[in-house]
Amino acid sequence: TYVRAGLPPILTIHGDNDTTVPYPQAVRLHEALAKVNVPNQLLTIPGGRHGQFTPEERLKIFATIREFLAKHGLAGQ
Repeated sequence: TYVRAGLPPILTIHGDNDTTVPYPQAVRLHEALAKVNVPNQLLTIPGGRHGQFTPEERLKIFATIREFLAKHGLAGQ
C-alpha cells in the first residue's frame, strides 16, 4: 500500500456514479488515510461521473478546494 503516516493533506473529489474508478475505492482511500492520521477529506458528488460535473457541482468543488487549502495553510496570497 502507498498509504502511510506523514503524507501531505489529501482532498479526494469523487462522483458516486463513476464507472471509470469505482466510488468504493475513494471511500477505502479516505478510510485508510484517516486510519494513519493523514489529514484528508472526501467530497462526494452525488450522481457524479468521472470528471463530468455540472457547473453547479464545479462551483461546489472549487469552493471545497479553496477551503481545504486554507484549512491546511496551503492557500496562496
